Amino acid sequence: MLLETYRRPKQLISLTPLIDVVFILLLFFMLSSTFNRTKEISVSASSGGQANQESTTVKVLITEPGVVRIKGYEYPINSAALNNELQAYAKSGDKIYLASLNHIKVQEIIKMLDMAKTYGISNLSLSESVSP
Repeated sequence: MLLETYRRPKQLISLTPLIDVVFILLLFFMLSSTFNRTKEISVSASSGGQANQESTTVKVLITEPGVVRIKGYEYPINSAALNNELQAYAKSGDKIYLASLNHIKVQEIIKMLDMAKTYGISNLSLSESVSP
């Protein structure tokens, strides 16, 4: 006696969950990426030539996050006194060496470089970090 076996129809894989996963991945990558161009600050390397005798050299030391020491005086980064000092150095063309203590984060140095560029200081050199 021959029994007929019931054949199951071949089930197709539904594409709906696949489309959902692709859409979620697309949203994730679109929201996690940035499309802004980053700002750049150009810093030229110092050369071994002779210094100009007319301009003086000023050392700017970042001692704490948000605090800068210039000629023995400490200024908060957002203070009017520091802004006046930077404007005076920009007008006189003084050479500025920017240094920081070892524990200062790079963002603080970039903030100070950005301020110097804002005030038009073009004669700027970066110095190595120093120990307290």
